[in-house]
Amino acid sequence: MPRLLLWSLLILTVVRFVIAGSNELSEDEAYYHLWSERLAPSYYSKGPGVATTMAASTAIFGKSEIGVRFFAPLLALGSSLVLFRLARSIFDERVAAWSVMLLNLVPIFNAGGVILTIDPLSIFFWLLAMLTFWRALHRASGLHWLWPMTGFIIGLGFLCKYTNALQLLSVLVLLVFSRRWRGQLRRPGWLLMLGGFAVCTIPVLLWNAQNGWITFVHLWERGKLDGGGSGFDSGEFFEFFGGHFGVYSPFIFMGLLWALVVSARQFFKDERQAFLVSFALPIVVMYFLLSFNEAGELNWTAPGWLPVAVLLAYHWPQWGVSPAWKSRLMATGLVFAGAMSLLALNTDNLRKSGLRWSYGADSWEPPLTAGEVMKSPYLLLDNAGDFSGRLRGWKSTAEKIGEIVKESSKHVDEKFFLIANRYQTAAIIAHYLPEDVQVIRPTARYPVIHIVESQAAQNQFSFWPTYGEVTERVEVPQENGDIYIEEQGPFIGKNALYISDTQKRKSPPQKLLETFKGWETLAVIDVLRRGQFVRRVRVFALYEYRVSDL
Repeated sequence: MPRLLLWSLLILTVVRFVIAGSNELSEDEAYYHLWSERLAPSYYSKGPGVATTMAASTAIFGKSEIGVRFFAPLLALGSSLVLFRLARSIFDERVAAWSVMLLNLVPIFNAGGVILTIDPLSIFFWLLAMLTFWRALHRASGLHWLWPMTGFIIGLGFLCKYTNALQLLSVLVLLVFSRRWRGQLRRPGWLLMLGGFAVCTIPVLLWNAQNGWITFVHLWERGKLDGGGSGFDSGEFFEFFGGHFGVYSPFIFMGLLWALVVSARQFFKDERQAFLVSFALPIVVMYFLLSFNEAGELNWTAPGWLPVAVLLAYHWPQWGVSPAWKSRLMATGLVFAGAMSLLALNTDNLRKSGLRWSYGADSWEPPLTAGEVMKSPYLLLDNAGDFSGRLRGWKSTAEKIGEIVKESSKHVDEKFFLIANRYQTAAIIAHYLPEDVQVIRPTARYPVIHIVESQAAQNQFSFWPTYGEVTERVEVPQENGDIYIEEQGPFIGKNALYISDTQKRKSPPQKLLETFKGWETLAVIDVLRRGQFVRRVRVFALYEYRVSDL
């Protein structure tokens, strides 16, 4: 690797560590951190990869932001190094260097370099599996250890994000349709690969066998394959398609599309391009087709664009336009992508320049009219909201809720238990809730904050002890000879605080109104940053819990 590129990556990694340690956790990170405190073979929607990773880092560095995110900058560095080795093995060092540069300029990858979710892990294992598979293809022996190793690495990615299993489809596409590699189907290597992958599926399969195969039900519903989507809707497709211009930057995403089309045409002529296209098309095509039913998350296609970045770096010098135009377009695309990444990492940079931009839309403000926008265009930013608002103000919110809990406990002379409107809200507030706040929590198995109980499994909270659990049923004889069954539990008859960040909600949901004898609004918390609105949180007191008839 060129020394300048290596030093740039190391400096960038240090910068990412600084950013990771100076920003609050996202809701998803806090949710996965709860998983890491309750390690299991698998979870409701994901394998154990992200939880195990966080458990390792927080065991050393604690539950601070840098403790939770410690591996995010390292995974970004590792992915860059693996991509360089892969691109150099397929093409040359020039293509490899430009591929790494492209990767580290796009906003979505930079976000994954400071925030630890399943995606940085997925991307790292996706690239590593491509590298070992490429090398396995070039080994004379069909029994070479690189074959089962590739399957095992795909399996490790699968344990982090189930999408990584699509690499097996990519392998099949390449071996079936590529003349150069079709003969591998008559050799045992691909069977060894499947065996290596199968080993990693054991924890997920065992856990699901014990829990009604809930993950498979969730993934089916998540893809709207149960008929719950909107049907064929071109609007959903264009929303999904257009979003990619934002997370990859417009010029680079147009370049990626161009490179994918050019290389797909060369599939049967160039084994190198066939290899990279095989690891791009299946996942990209699948999610774009699904987006006609309902727009998915923009990060779902991310692994598929990794090999396309290599193809873009390869094809760019061969594009038949004047060198001057290519230089201008390249400079514009790289600078624009870098600027978007800087903005994505810290949107306050715009506010420091004097631009008005809210962190969240004020729910009490009426919708903007066309006349108001024409008169004051900046109102669009004031009302659009900022995606980074999800990482702002949760610590101060949790501290304020902690004060309310303490004051309320003094008022009724007993502890409360806490319920949140969403699992994301429960996770992030639980993470930042001061440790000296006392709540009803019979054992450490119970979460600090619950979500509204439900008969159907909705998320990982459904697999942890809930406030609705009945621990004992006592027969109480009545004077008339009848027997009254009294249900007992650690939360029955106790009071709770309900926390909601749904801005329009003015009262607890009906489910809670039916299971508590009374309620009142205790506080309305408006979270501001730099004088701009971030979110509104309401805290309700709920009195005397009664077991719900689910």
